[in-house]
Amino acid sequence: MTKETLMTQQTIDHFTASDSIGRANSNYTKVEEFAAFTRGRLCLDRSVWYSGQLMTFLATAEDTQGKFALIEAVARRGNDPPPHIHNREEEAFYVLEGEMTFSVGGQTIKATPGTMVCLPREVAHSFVIDSEQVRMLILLTPAGFEGWFKEFGVPAPAMTLPPQIEVPYSDIQRMLEAGPRYGIEFVKPERGGDDLSGNW
Repeated sequence: MTKETLMTQQTIDHFTASDSIGRANSNYTKVEEFAAFTRGRLCLDRSVWYSGQLMTFLATAEDTQGKFALIEAVARRGNDPPPHIHNREEEAFYVLEGEMTFSVGGQTIKATPGTMVCLPREVAHSFVIDSEQVRMLILLTPAGFEGWFKEFGVPAPAMTLPPQIEVPYSDIQRMLEAGPRYGIEFVKPERGGDDLSGNW
């Protein structure tokens, strides 16, 4: 093999290897690019009124390939959910403003600004809002349950809390029927325990 032929073959091998690496990197980049995004607060087009709360979807399954969802929620005293169990995702709450009390697996946890509370899947939990209002971040891992808030909420017409109204019985029935689709179970509080029956 002549020197020129050897150099030509080395050049071909180099670019063939480079092309293979490039294709691999290109595929890798395509996977990662779906997770690269930025979003700020106060996005009206990504906000809903849900059960007396204002919720803004900072990240959803579509943004994160289903890995997690992040929601900023503002709620007032009295907007307390009934005890329930998530069978698919963990929830983590990070309190930004206000005070809350969580009940999870027989524990009572007081949460003030700067407190994170992690609620494992398949464990009954609820919370009550102790202050007049609370602002918090809700992390769902994996994503998916944010669809519940979209289905049972309405597009927020303004970045304000919705009027205080009682959830209609028909909506409660729809929620109970939709529970299995979202992997959520509603449970009755034990007699004699704290009243965490809450709102819907």
